[in-house]
Amino acid sequence: MTRPDRAVLTVAGLAVSILVFSWPQLSVSIRGVSTWYPLVTVVFTLLVAGIVVTWRGGQAPSAGPSAVTPAALAITVLAAAVIAAAIYRWTRILAWQPYEADMLIVIREATRRFLNGRMPYTTYRTYDAPWNIAMPYGPALWGPYLVPQLLRLDFRFVTIAGELFVPVWCGVAAIVESARGRVAAAVAWLAVLAALVFALDVQGFTKIGHTPVYWPLLPLFAAMVWRSRWVHAACLLGVLIVARTTMVAVVPVFLMAAWTADRRRFPLVLAALAITVTVTIAPFIVWDYRGLWDNMVLSYPRVMKESVWPVLARSGMETIGLTEWLLEHHREALVVPAQVLVMLVVYAATWPAIRRGAAPIPRMAIALFAFSMTTLYPVHYLYYDVLLLLASGAIVETLGTGPVRMAVGPWLVSASALMVAMFVATLGVLAPFPHAVAGEDGPGHLLRAGFGMAERDGDRSFSWIAGHQATIVLPRRSAHAADIVLTAQSPFGSADPAQSMTAILNGTVLAHVAVATGWQEIRLVAPRSTWWIGFNQLQLVFSSTVSPRDVGAGDDARQLALALSRVDVTPRKE
Repeated sequence: MTRPDRAVLTVAGLAVSILVFSWPQLSVSIRGVSTWYPLVTVVFTLLVAGIVVTWRGGQAPSAGPSAVTPAALAITVLAAAVIAAAIYRWTRILAWQPYEADMLIVIREATRRFLNGRMPYTTYRTYDAPWNIAMPYGPALWGPYLVPQLLRLDFRFVTIAGELFVPVWCGVAAIVESARGRVAAAVAWLAVLAALVFALDVQGFTKIGHTPVYWPLLPLFAAMVWRSRWVHAACLLGVLIVARTTMVAVVPVFLMAAWTADRRRFPLVLAALAITVTVTIAPFIVWDYRGLWDNMVLSYPRVMKESVWPVLARSGMETIGLTEWLLEHHREALVVPAQVLVMLVVYAATWPAIRRGAAPIPRMAIALFAFSMTTLYPVHYLYYDVLLLLASGAIVETLGTGPVRMAVGPWLVSASALMVAMFVATLGVLAPFPHAVAGEDGPGHLLRAGFGMAERDGDRSFSWIAGHQATIVLPRRSAHAADIVLTAQSPFGSADPAQSMTAILNGTVLAHVAVATGWQEIRLVAPRSTWWIGFNQLQLVFSSTVSPRDVGAGDDARQLALALSRVDVTPRKE
């Protein structure tokens, strides 16, 4: 079998691996029930190991003459359509869904704290995560989010751009292969692209995703390793480690490869890796080493053992990997020894393979895979790094030294192009001044929670707020100061005390308002510091409610707080 044939099988195997890894989620959508996780773990492990063992990298496929053919044009259109569909779908999530879990929330609060000159490594409680949360991530992970914090940009703009970086280059690989006349390879790359975008649970991950910020570094790291630029690769690996501590699992394999390739420069490679990590972490050690140690090092194992492990020990709470199986069978004491044993076996098997000339990136990926399978915190998104690292290695080898290849220049161009694409998608999905009328269908549901069905009052439609709280979603493509105008009516009569309403935008109190009887416009001043480009949440909190049935005004037993006809975001009135 020729090397190009092996390359096609490697790429196709990667697409199948992604589908197998995603099968527990896909099975719920297709069959209505999940699948047996131990089986998925075994099949997924065999596929990844098979890809690594049979990988015959080191040289790019023969480029041959390239030409613009109908097949190449069709591949280009398909790849562009898949990327465009993903951008549109995920941008709508950004517009209409709040952050989920506490990952992006703690980064949002930490970057705000850092910009105010305070230590980011501390414990947080916020309006949308009212429990104790720590900052467990390295500066290379949360540092890039300082830019959206300054720009008042929803952090998931960075998430989406990071999620799409490797798929975009899968599309580039497909286009290049089709131009070379290698249609089977092009189709295999399209399959990987589609699997990464549609099969992985990226749709749900977008709501919580924080790690995609470093994913674009994976192809660049793979390119530096492939070209034996070990010092550059060491610096990139240092950044990856400071972004995601699980990347430490890659270090022994990386050092084996660097030692084997160039022993004379090995001390320089080792120094570059150590200096990159040290320079990034050192300022926070000096600032508050206790806070850094407790949050970045101790918090994750503590949370896992106290909160996550008891949940995973229950029957039916399954994940891919060995850790959850040990917990379910009450073998907690074996988790750490199992990880140590597995990692030693992987490294022992890797050393002779590297000395025989095996491609380093797949061997790094299998080490990361083994670590993820046996980690203390068995979450599914750890495997994204493994799959993306394998895809990055295959992309670099496919493009090789051709006219389109992974290097710093093309890397910057593709990253910039993704941000431009995100900006265009924002123009199509978000409005600068959103508005909603009760009872009218719109592109989303602005009247999110606490509202009843639409009713009529003459020509006016409205919805009652039942209970003491209501939530309104106001997605915007601008963070400039604006007024929020509520057309509303109190349920209380003129002889009753006025309704008291507190308006809170994204956790900041805008106003305390006394709402008199009769229809009226309530204008809320919202400065720039309260808005985000993307998702915004307005909460209305009321001091009193009244039931029409209790006061003899009808049969309605609901506890009514306010009738809302429409909500408009308008330019700021001076």
